Amino acid sequence: MMDNAIIKELEKKLIVAVLVIDDIDTAVDSAKALVAGGITAIELALRTPVSYDAIELIHKNVPEMMIGVGTVIKPGQAKKVKELGASFAVAPGLNPKIMQEAKECGLPFAPGISTASELERAVELGCNLVKLFPAEALGGIKYFKAMTGPYKYLGLKYFPLGGVNEENLPAWASEKDICPIGGSWIAKGNLLKERNYSEITNRAKKAIEICKSIKEGVNNE
Repeated sequence: MMDNAIIKELEKKLIVAVLVIDDIDTAVDSAKALVAGGITAIELALRTPVSYDAIELIHKNVPEMMIGVGTVIKPGQAKKVKELGASFAVAPGLNPKIMQEAKECGLPFAPGISTASELERAVELGCNLVKLFPAEALGGIKYFKAMTGPYKYLGLKYFPLGGVNEENLPAWASEKDICPIGGSWIAKGNLLKERNYSEITNRAKKAIEICKSIKEGVNNE
């Protein structure tokens, strides 16, 4: 469901910042703030009335940003976000009908999983990258290792999101099977509301620096 070239690109980007846009006027500036901090991939959640407009604006005005779309859970959404410029999409859960729609319109897609049974279903449906959600509430890195251990030989990649933050980021970045890492703390709603783009840039820089330092050590092992 996720083209290997897309996975390779996401691995290089390290972090995918979550964006929930309530005010369309913050869409482009928040994306630019992330780019200034070194983050060039987002998961823009389809949770507000202006989400589609935000995708279109960022695609047109911030070409260096790789746009992923989150909360793709309804019929028609995959096709629409692909037309607006999305490079990939994800969901919090696993819905075979939505996955099929994404496949038919050529949109790389990663379903959300939280259990071994869901992971096996994703594998059955041809997934090579899955979203682990909600990562920390499930039990964090300890749960991830225990749950995915039996499937390590499959060479799957995992995209953890939900509760990841600057404090636990090093633990997630230390796992070779994890990349990218989702971050909702980087461009939180209050920062967008306050238009505090400098703080978004600072958080992006810190996240990228942490991931790069950890990944370099992991890759040299």
